[in-house]
Amino acid sequence: MLYDDSWRQLLLALCGLSFLAFAAWAAVHPHYLAGLLGYTLKTANGHSEFHAIYVGVFLAQTSLCVLASLRVQDAALGNLVGLFLLAQPLGRLLAWPRFGAPQGAMRMLFAAEALGGLLVLLVQPTASAALGSP
Repeated sequence: MLYDDSWRQLLLALCGLSFLAFAAWAAVHPHYLAGLLGYTLKTANGHSEFHAIYVGVFLAQTSLCVLASLRVQDAALGNLVGLFLLAQPLGRLLAWPRFGAPQGAMRMLFAAEALGGLLVLLVQPTASAALGSP
């Protein structure tokens, strides 16, 4: 485990920028992103659900990343970012036995989410080291 505020802030900021970029992409080019992710948007409900997740939830995750980056000494906020990131590859792993492994761009996203989540959890704020956190 590494205890470094600057690295932790950088990781959290990069995560936030990634979520913001995906939210903007989803808002501006929903059909293109949906196709890349294996979706087809045909109905109002489909568009609504896609925007709820890829715009709404991703903007909320962006906000959490910004807050965690600004309050880097609060390890719990940054750890929530890491857990949210790791929840995505966990969901993909749960789908794997029934529907197969992620393919194409989804395989890259799977790796990036897992790596990003692990890095955020492995780089803790310096206050955690002083408190004797593992």
